[in-house]
Amino acid sequence: MQAQTAQIANAKGDSRQQIIEAAAQCFMLKGLEKATIDDIADVLGATKGRVYHHFRSKNAIYFAVHRQAMQFCFDAIEPLLLLPIPCHEKLEAMATAHARVMMDTLPYQRSIRLGVEIYLRGSTTEAERAVLSELIKQRNDYEDLYRDVLRSGLADGTLDVPSIEIAGRVMMGALNGLVDWYRVRPDQTDADRDQIARTLARTVLHGMVR
Repeated sequence: MQAQTAQIANAKGDSRQQIIEAAAQCFMLKGLEKATIDDIADVLGATKGRVYHHFRSKNAIYFAVHRQAMQFCFDAIEPLLLLPIPCHEKLEAMATAHARVMMDTLPYQRSIRLGVEIYLRGSTTEAERAVLSELIKQRNDYEDLYRDVLRSGLADGTLDVPSIEIAGRVMMGALNGLVDWYRVRPDQTDADRDQIARTLARTVLHGMVR
């Protein structure tokens, strides 16, 4: 009986995750404001009823997409924080990993890049504004991981920036901007993506001046 209950829970979780995946694809293709529950159901190949079984509104689905997008980032970066390497190497490794996440989970990342400002200036309920505040805090906590490494690098002399806050924003802005110009190509390999990620990270951190 316990095994059967676990299987049912896993099936429900898989179904919910499939909806989130379909929504991310739909938001990227149609835009957050134009995408509808019908569109998400079409991408999913299911009925609206299946979507509404897990989510009460499009906003709730967007919030789930946002959380998942950020979790991808945390999962990629947190192991690197434990590496016993100099701060400048750690920062470059983090930037490279972040760029790779942007490419590997592009529908999610493009959705959240477009979405937060739309919801902040739109009509939302008090409960939704509370969720937005939570999501923005999650994003800030993630960016703090980079700022902490910047501080450590300043302390040990491996990094030199005039302002940690500005350096952090410039770095994250450049890395996140990848979702605006990057396009998936059928002939692109993992090695190609790695090269893009490394090149972007090195350009952001080392600049273009000889």
